[in-house]
Amino acid sequence: MKWLESSSLERCGLTLSHLLSLCTTTHMPDGGYQMHFSAESLADFEEQLYMTIEMYHDQIKCLTQGSKKVFGVVNGSRLGVLVDTSDLNCSEQRLPDLQQHLLMLIEEQLHLKKQLHMLSYSTEVSSLWNQPVDNCPLRLRESRAWVLQLQAGGGCDLLQALEKVMMHSQLDTLLIILATRPHQTVDVVCDYIARSRTPSVHAVAYNCSSPDAIETVKRMAAVSGGKYHLFSDELGVIDSSTDVEMLWKEIKAARDILTHIHSMHQGRFQGTPVTVQSEILMGLNGLTLSDSSPVPCSVSAPLYIQLTDPKAISSREWLNVHGLKAQKLDLYQLLASNAYSPQKTFVPILGKTVSSRVHERVMVQFEWWDGTVKNVHVDLPSLQKYQKKLSTAVRLFERRVYHLNRTGSLQIWGTVCEQRVQVVLDMSGMNVHYQLHIQHALRLLLQEQLADKHSFNVTVFGSDVTSWQEKMVPPTHENLQAVWQWIQGMECAVGRDTLTALRHVLREEPYGEFTKTQGVYLLTSGMPDQDMVAVAGYVSERCRTANINLHVCLFTREEKTLRCPPSSYSTRTDTALRALAHAGNGRFLWLTETGIVESDDINVLIEEMETAANYCQKCSELVDCLMQKSSSRGSGKSRFQETSTPSIKPQISSRSAKLSPPRPTKLSVARLENRQKIRSAQNTLTWRPSSSDFFMVDSSTTRTPSSSANRRRSKVSQSVFYMEDGNLGVVFKKYPKPKSVRKSIAAIKLPKHEELCSTKQWLKRFGIKNLKLDLQKMLSGPECSHPDKLVPSVQKRVSAKYCAIFPTVQINGIVKHLHLTPAELKQYLSETEKLMQRYTQRMKWLLTGSRCMFGAVLEKTVCVLLDVSGSMASCLPELQKGLALLIWDQLHANSVMFNMVVFSGEVRLWQAGLVQSTKDLCTDAVQWLHQLTTHGGSCTLQALQTGCGLDDAVGLYLISDGTSDSSHSLILREIDTLRQEKNVTIHTIAVNTRDRACCEFLKCLAHRTGGRFHQAPDNTDADLLKHLSDLHSAVFLPKCEGDDLRRLAEEIEKLTFFQKQAKTFRETSLACRNLEDS
Repeated sequence: MKWLESSSLERCGLTLSHLLSLCTTTHMPDGGYQMHFSAESLADFEEQLYMTIEMYHDQIKCLTQGSKKVFGVVNGSRLGVLVDTSDLNCSEQRLPDLQQHLLMLIEEQLHLKKQLHMLSYSTEVSSLWNQPVDNCPLRLRESRAWVLQLQAGGGCDLLQALEKVMMHSQLDTLLIILATRPHQTVDVVCDYIARSRTPSVHAVAYNCSSPDAIETVKRMAAVSGGKYHLFSDELGVIDSSTDVEMLWKEIKAARDILTHIHSMHQGRFQGTPVTVQSEILMGLNGLTLSDSSPVPCSVSAPLYIQLTDPKAISSREWLNVHGLKAQKLDLYQLLASNAYSPQKTFVPILGKTVSSRVHERVMVQFEWWDGTVKNVHVDLPSLQKYQKKLSTAVRLFERRVYHLNRTGSLQIWGTVCEQRVQVVLDMSGMNVHYQLHIQHALRLLLQEQLADKHSFNVTVFGSDVTSWQEKMVPPTHENLQAVWQWIQGMECAVGRDTLTALRHVLREEPYGEFTKTQGVYLLTSGMPDQDMVAVAGYVSERCRTANINLHVCLFTREEKTLRCPPSSYSTRTDTALRALAHAGNGRFLWLTETGIVESDDINVLIEEMETAANYCQKCSELVDCLMQKSSSRGSGKSRFQETSTPSIKPQISSRSAKLSPPRPTKLSVARLENRQKIRSAQNTLTWRPSSSDFFMVDSSTTRTPSSSANRRRSKVSQSVFYMEDGNLGVVFKKYPKPKSVRKSIAAIKLPKHEELCSTKQWLKRFGIKNLKLDLQKMLSGPECSHPDKLVPSVQKRVSAKYCAIFPTVQINGIVKHLHLTPAELKQYLSETEKLMQRYTQRMKWLLTGSRCMFGAVLEKTVCVLLDVSGSMASCLPELQKGLALLIWDQLHANSVMFNMVVFSGEVRLWQAGLVQSTKDLCTDAVQWLHQLTTHGGSCTLQALQTGCGLDDAVGLYLISDGTSDSSHSLILREIDTLRQEKNVTIHTIAVNTRDRACCEFLKCLAHRTGGRFHQAPDNTDADLLKHLSDLHSAVFLPKCEGDDLRRLAEEIEKLTFFQKQAKTFRETSLACRNLEDS
């Protein structure tokens, strides 16, 4: 496995021999020796092992997805593919799955190869091309078509396939897919591979249960030095794989080393005594802050350089990979599939609004993240697994906190993440008692974190500023030793000119981009001499424009921190320096003699652990509520019966009282007289007077609610007569015409050009349902009754004979007869293919131009609201280009009246009102946009209120990342109040949204006001648009979050599913017809 070659324990320096190289030994009087370890080095080694194990688990998870799960990772650049097309592997049940998996393999792995050669082998060997061909889009389309034409061919002659493929010596890898036992024995096949010097074999046992076939796969891989892969389609898992076994072997070795580290902490290692001591205590042993005289210590010794992980990251970046959201451990995400909002609806017959009560009685009420209450179905096994994963994540967070709090330079400086680093030391007169501590802190930094950086420099300041070098230099061993000797000769001076020192290190570099500073680490013990507002203002402006991070490390006395009240010390010093670090896009760390007082890296981890604890508490509350409901279910059921039974019983008794006895068949004398009276009354009604003044009531104006039912009954006409015995006879003259359930497939008419409307409106006219192309509705009919039934007249069970005549298909788990003919299904496939091309054409239109970033602008009066707060700094250049395209592409081209509003801490308008999109005004708008900069907060509510005040029918397009100075609930309430006075539509465009809550807020804001939510998909490059233009390739769409793109993508997926079903049904119908003909 190539990935493991660069990420194994040996290459990462995490084997047992590397661990033992960190210790020192001393001889004991009894002739033995004792091992000495540094607590910091052991903790760091242990942390790296845990992270490596987690990396291996992630790689195993990656190997169980997509085509890697079925075939493994296929190496090599010139690949020959041999597919088993025997009768077993290409049976009716297995062939569709095989074709689907092969198509997935082509899309994910084979398109990256340089050359391909495709062969199928059964009794005979067939190849797609005569020789290996260079890979290109045309060859990939031919490969897909070849896969779809695979069919069963008899036995499994593997040796013949190997002989044919070995004629092409340019191949370096063979992918052999085997599903059954070959004709030849294992020894014959392996002997041929060994004698022929076959290229590396990647053998796959595809859904195979034959022991001989599995043995053949493993032996071929071993003989050729390749890999094997065993996949079971029934279980949907990997039975065994060379790659997975190698990863598990590395995980086992790492766990064994962790066991050795645990025994070292206990004082023994394989019978040898071990001592573990902290390096900080060794370095600072005997030092006191009150002692002003130099104390001889180990800091005068040469540096001991240690190479650490070059990919050091901050805790916030670390949480992006290992946090709760990254591990999909959000409680609300887990419960979302089983959470239901309480429903309220107006019942006209009652004349009031009624709320649902069923979910409230059978489910648990749970407060959602947005403050609403939902009814949740609690799945106890899933909740138990979730809590276990939550505990594992918390332990991982705790290990990182322990690593940051107990490891050498990390405890003083934090994690040095940047590659080009400036170190600034406060050597003012107030630090004369801290001089040895400052030197020791720099020594640890030089030894542990700077050796693997690109370049560095050290600057000291008091009343003057002195740098070790004029520019940054590489951290070679000589440079590190030289700066250490230089710092030992520096003395503390009066004054603390922090602003001058920061101006010196943050100045523009005259040496070009190669030596540009990325990170500045300031170690100080107090407030600067200058005004803190001026210092913070300069740092904020300079760090923002030059993209530099300023990290502040505050070192103070323990007794000063304890004795000074918060108003005099904490409020002034640490608060000011914390604000300085955050203004410089950096982190703040506060350290005393006894340890860390405050650290931004640790704070974000603690917040994540508190979130996990909150989720765990909510899980416990859910379980408690469920137990309470289950314990009170008996009493609740009896109360329900007491309240519901009285309302049901009177209904039944009243109905039974109204039932009349069966009518006698023989007419009595009274009933005969009654019939004569009815007939005479009917005759008088049909008589028409001669006077025109007589008023006739029109029957059409006296319709009753049952008139439609009467019309339906009038379709049946009957004649009544008396028989000889006096009974009444009936003769039916007219029968109702049966309604045809057969649905014809009509030709559809689709527009050639795109219409400016939303996808929801467009699909109302050209959706699958409206075009009457819903395949399941076409096949809606009676179910197929296959089981035998007892016929009383013949006293035996008889099966339905028609089941053998008509083809049967399975729809949504129900077996039904297929009434559509192959010709009709062919017509359906033809019409759906035209519709698929039209859908693809509209999807391409939505993904081109400014519509990809902002969606389609529908209104004729538009106001664009642009968020230019500090959180939008990274995406502002891209937005400026996109908005310029929007102005010319949609506003100017469609003659839309528009205005633009930008907001951060305040709201600014481009024009006082709406203006026409003339050429001059559009040019002015583009120039105005390019002058914008990001800064400050985000007053979203004030911007929305300003946009609503422009016009009554204006369409607002809010472009933001969702963060706001006001709460999301307050904004939604104010907009609801505003909509009671004005009809305002708000469309939201999510840009640079990393928080799920912000994205949900933008969706809710758009949907509440009748607008649309839009978010540009991640993959919209030219290759995707070219792929959509290709009518012969399968449609693979990017993940779409916006309303227009999502609705169209769902319709395309539905149509693709119907096409696949129709093809399968047509093959079934043709097979049934061929069987009848034979």
